[in-house]
Amino acid sequence: MKPEKPIRVEILAYAPTAFFSCRHCEFAWQQTGVGKPIREEQLSASLPDDLKQQYQELSDWVRQMAAAYGEGIIFSVIDAASIEGWLKSVRYRLRKYPAVIVDGKDRAIGPGCFERAATVIREKMELAQAM
Repeated sequence: MKPEKPIRVEILAYAPTAFFSCRHCEFAWQQTGVGKPIREEQLSASLPDDLKQQYQELSDWVRQMAAAYGEGIIFSVIDAASIEGWLKSVRYRLRKYPAVIVDGKDRAIGPGCFERAATVIREKMELAQAM
């Protein structure tokens, strides 16, 4: 069940953020074993519990969709708090997150957006298969 052209899915959500040093410093931190605990602490502290839960739901949904459609779908997860996220929010007139944009046209916003987006994706896949 793969369309001729993969379906592009952009997901805007508040995402955990980790900051990194230069490549040489990061290599040194990894070799000494200090880097991993620092990254884990950054990621665990970067979002409040409700947004962590929301991000986990996003992650689970992406895995389910990838398992169902494989190469027929391409995902981009964009942090809503980033510059790219702000630009996409303006472009698609988004004010609530998470938000899913399918092929640059269909929008699913806020609670229940993953189920609504899954329906749109399934319909697009069925249409592509029928052709």
